[in-house]
Amino acid sequence: MSNEEKDTKITINEKEEEEYQRSCMRKISRIVVLILIGLLATCYYIFVVELCIFTVQLLEAKVTFLVIFHLLFLLCVWCYLRTVMMPPVVPPEKFRPSEADKQLYLSDERPQVLQEILIRMAKDLHIKKAVRYCTTCHVIKPDRCHHCPVCNVCILKLDHHCGFLNNCVGFSNYKFFLLAVMYGVLLCIFTSAVSLYCSILFWTHQLPNSPSKVPIIVLFSLTTFFAIMLFRLFLDHFELALRNITDREDSDNTEEFNPYNLGFSKNLREVFGNEKKYWFLPIFSSLGDGFSFPMGEATMDIEKNAANVPKPVSENQN
Repeated sequence: MSNEEKDTKITINEKEEEEYQRSCMRKISRIVVLILIGLLATCYYIFVVELCIFTVQLLEAKVTFLVIFHLLFLLCVWCYLRTVMMPPVVPPEKFRPSEADKQLYLSDERPQVLQEILIRMAKDLHIKKAVRYCTTCHVIKPDRCHHCPVCNVCILKLDHHCGFLNNCVGFSNYKFFLLAVMYGVLLCIFTSAVSLYCSILFWTHQLPNSPSKVPIIVLFSLTTFFAIMLFRLFLDHFELALRNITDREDSDNTEEFNPYNLGFSKNLREVFGNEKKYWFLPIFSSLGDGFSFPMGEATMDIEKNAANVPKPVSENQN
């Protein structure tokens, strides 16, 4: 067997190994999503049935607890499902070079020549930072676009790949992700407080012992744990949103200056949109197109950043 054939075989084996690892990670993520859904269903049953129906005696308290809980629960589940089911947005077709340009780029190995080829191919794409090319997707990467090794595609404004979602968090669903975490925190805090209140009534013998006592204590332990974890996660990502920087950029960035920082107000509007009535609803309202972004020195207001009117991401994806 020649050296060239050996190298080809090694390359094929490496690709098969990478694909196998991606497949395993996706399967594990699906299991994690199912576990989370199971935990939500369990907490729902304990709170509604064991706590509100079997334990709480005052009708006014039952109604108040059920209304607040269902409002937060539905919003949390709605935002979570939108984050999970929203497909990541890939670079549009104009970022895909012609077959001749692609072959020209792949036929050379000199860094300086490759960079010149990329600059020529990207001259009409308005890329403000370094021009990058993905040899897997065969696209020129827009600003803030990165290749996800798990999804194996280039994703616009990639923040991170989340195993608890079995999906990437990026331009198309970052708002839904923030809302899901926020409503998750509020739901856990409310559920933890009510279950703690009932647990204290059990411990002080103001309520008679019943089969609901143990499930309510378990509910308090679970929701308190998740409230702490989600609150920390929300603070981290809300701070990134205030700075208009993704988790990926924050990890990779070695420079102190963030060119996309437009100020707290405009940074939040980049994610949530100009219409404040849509801010707390899982409706896509983020500004921009996902591949062009105003920078700190831009004189144009954020409202003029690409498409202002919210459009379904599924339309932009193609």
